[in-house]
Amino acid sequence: MSLDQLALLALMATTLVVLASDRLRYDVVAVGALLGAVGLGLVPIEHAFAGFASPVVVTVAALLVIGRTLVALGLLEGLARRLADGGRTPLGLIVPLCGLGALAGACLSSFGALALMMPVALVAGTRRGIAASRLLLPLSFSTLLGGMTTLIGSPVNLLIAQARQDALGRPFALFDFAAAGLPVAVAGLLWLGLASWRLLPERGPATTASGLPEGLEVGPYQTEGRVGGDSPLIGLRVPAFERSRAVRVHGVIRGGLRVFARPADIDLRAGDVLLLEAALPVLQALAAREGIRPALPEARGGEEILEAVITPASIALGSCPLTLDAPGRWRVEIMAVARNGRRFEGGLGELSLMVGDLLLLRGRPDHLQEALAALDCLPLRDRGIRLAGRGGAVPLVLFALALALAVLGLVPPPVAFVAALFGMVVSGALPLSEVYRRIDWPVVVFLAALIPIGDALAESGAAAGLAGGVLKLAGDIGPHALLAMTLAAAMGLSPLLGGVATTLMLAPVVLSLAAQASVSADPFLIAVAIGASADFFTPFGHHNNALILGPGGYRFLDYGRAGLPLALIVLGVALAVIPQVWPF
Repeated sequence: MSLDQLALLALMATTLVVLASDRLRYDVVAVGALLGAVGLGLVPIEHAFAGFASPVVVTVAALLVIGRTLVALGLLEGLARRLADGGRTPLGLIVPLCGLGALAGACLSSFGALALMMPVALVAGTRRGIAASRLLLPLSFSTLLGGMTTLIGSPVNLLIAQARQDALGRPFALFDFAAAGLPVAVAGLLWLGLASWRLLPERGPATTASGLPEGLEVGPYQTEGRVGGDSPLIGLRVPAFERSRAVRVHGVIRGGLRVFARPADIDLRAGDVLLLEAALPVLQALAAREGIRPALPEARGGEEILEAVITPASIALGSCPLTLDAPGRWRVEIMAVARNGRRFEGGLGELSLMVGDLLLLRGRPDHLQEALAALDCLPLRDRGIRLAGRGGAVPLVLFALALALAVLGLVPPPVAFVAALFGMVVSGALPLSEVYRRIDWPVVVFLAALIPIGDALAESGAAAGLAGGVLKLAGDIGPHALLAMTLAAAMGLSPLLGGVATTLMLAPVVLSLAAQASVSADPFLIAVAIGASADFFTPFGHHNNALILGPGGYRFLDYGRAGLPLALIVLGVALAVIPQVWPF
């Protein structure tokens, strides 16, 4: 290998290690890698930002906006609610939820599908007495399975289609992925609907015995409360307070300073600020009967209390709740935060919000709607709140028309979906300002920054050299074994790096691998597409898995408990089906 090839492989390896460490946000890592490649002369300066003009990036950006518009308008919720409410048993609820989640994942995106279905799942689960922990993980996995079946179901599929276009002169069509993806998705959905939920623990109350609004018991939450001058808790030691009120005190602030002493030596005084963690009913009881203010007082007249989850595109990421100034901006109060039962040090003013964190908000419905739209957070129950938008069924009709034009091959997908977006704007169904707000810019930047590096990997010969090394090590093992290695590598890397980075790294390698082995590249590209979308092991490989972490009350091992059998099913079915529909 040449020095440039070795430098490029070293840069890719370093990028992947930094991505896997999760120390920096993924788009920042990608931009750093691109600048490094340009600085080393591995990517020409004139091609450094060519990724922003890539058809993949344009299509992903358009689909992100269209998907969020359809979800925000609630155009699909009627069907979702009817299917969900029809289930009288866990099986009768989970099967239609997963089926619709997969369908939405194929037509929208996995994130859009989850945003559509998660509030429905939580409310339906509450009505049927089924814990959220048994619903949300199968639902998240089903959206990933659905995304395997169409070109637009996942950015991974778009990247694979573009890689085929660049190498072979023709891309995959809209439904080419269904030939192998549909059998894989059906087999996976059977597991999710019939068995996976039985392996998941029941966490989080599924009833409303506390009197909280329906679907509103996900906690525990952490918040701050001041001991009032008339509180019966004055003089009580911290351990006694914790035992008698089913609450945890993570800190006491007195006179603006943290009290550093053993909890057994701290007696509560008037004016103390307590950093509290407890279930919602307990926190409300402290406000109502124990003189802890504000804690969680009841909603005032005309107000509602609502839970919302921080999404990957939220502007609240990395901010602390107090610096958001929700009362000043939207007349909404952030009363508490939950992080899947994990404590965080300090008060709300010292917390840095993460994907999957739950916010407990209080305000009037119209103010809540405005805050959710501005913050790009997802409400966890259906109380008539819509994220934004108007225009009736116009967006749905335009999306269906764009889909039909792309399927028939009359218009390339990027042009079709951008035209649909243009139609939504000029028809008044989507305000122009909302177009830019609904684009998930970190995803766009991540894709656009890594695409030139992926191109350099192919054009420099580094991918061919790596493929040759793999063939030399593997020996004469045959195409079926190479296919199994490819699929296993994609499935193993995806939880660590994410599907996009995995695809950009593996696509040029498998193209060279197929060329040197004198076999068709198609089965290997399809294997990368399926494997890179199959993150069923961790809460951090795919945004959807992170999004349900808090609302479902999941722990790390819960993902493997339901996901490992699913991964084996995907592996087995894919290896059996791919060579049949995409011969070597």
